[in-house]
Amino acid sequence: MVSTKKMAGFLILIIAVFVFITINTDAAYAAKRQLKFYAPYPEDSYTTEALVELTAMIKEKTKGEIDFKVFPSGQLGTYEDSIEEVRAGTIDASFTWLTKRYHPMLDIGNLPGLCTSGFPEYELMFLDQKSPFVKLIEKYSAEAGFVSLGGWVDPRIGFILKKVPSNIKDNAKKNISLRTPAMPSVRDMAAAMGYNTVTMDYAEVYSAIQTGQIDGASNIPAEDAYLQARDMIKCFDANNMGSTPGWLIINKKLWESFGEKNRKIVQECIAAQLKKWVPIARTIEAKYEKKLEEHGIKVIRYSKEEAIKRSAEVRAQVWPKYAKIYGKDTLKMLEDAVIANQKKLAGK
Repeated sequence: MVSTKKMAGFLILIIAVFVFITINTDAAYAAKRQLKFYAPYPEDSYTTEALVELTAMIKEKTKGEIDFKVFPSGQLGTYEDSIEEVRAGTIDASFTWLTKRYHPMLDIGNLPGLCTSGFPEYELMFLDQKSPFVKLIEKYSAEAGFVSLGGWVDPRIGFILKKVPSNIKDNAKKNISLRTPAMPSVRDMAAAMGYNTVTMDYAEVYSAIQTGQIDGASNIPAEDAYLQARDMIKCFDANNMGSTPGWLIINKKLWESFGEKNRKIVQECIAAQLKKWVPIARTIEAKYEKKLEEHGIKVIRYSKEEAIKRSAEVRAQVWPKYAKIYGKDTLKMLEDAVIANQKKLAGK
């Protein structure tokens, strides 16, 4: 008769073998198939080009063990649906914008004034793995059932306007109807800046401007302003007030199957590509702002002092409305991070 002690040891061995086989089967499965990587922007956008280079580097550095194919232009669905697909494993990874559909805190990046002075502040807040914001998203992502890989290069955004208000740099009333996406904190931001807000899907923006339904729109990159709206607007307000960051996420089970070595390689590849592409992103932003000016469109730029002042004013009006959602301590931590980043960039 087998002793209880021997039987327990045998069961432990069986469980260990099962776990080993399961982990290695997942890893082998990932290696045998081409993984799907969602991308919302067109194939020729710099954000998509950066993703293609990233996936090629990952394949090379892992000796083909991790092989992603990038699907641009939202071929696999909407950016919001891609999050659910990543959770389910029907899409393996995504460059997306996080929303509260999957966690009440995940749209915290929509808060205005997180980085208004451009890419240097964007890097500190969203791309630095030590940033308090990045740590928050890691936590919320884990609770939502997927893995955060950090922020990605994404165009800075401004307002496109059919007319130039004389008080464009302050927050007084402007008598201008401004489209905002269906994001409460973005709507509150635009209202705090003096605009009459109209909630509207992005797909309707340019026809609505042409027909006079609205006077302008928020959350538009300079590239889109030039390529799609240059003949219907008079002004591009490069205020960077709404700085919703693009984010990289990956399926939890797949990520765990990579093993420590390959997970480290993926993270190192992301860091290397960000180092290359952030300066390129800055150049492209400046290029399209210049093109807008050459087309006769007034581009409103802000000094660091102006950006810091207006950011503080808008945060003071909007952020307290979200204390019950995000928590006062969380908002205080982010406020401290914003101020610390601004001081760091000012050399203080």
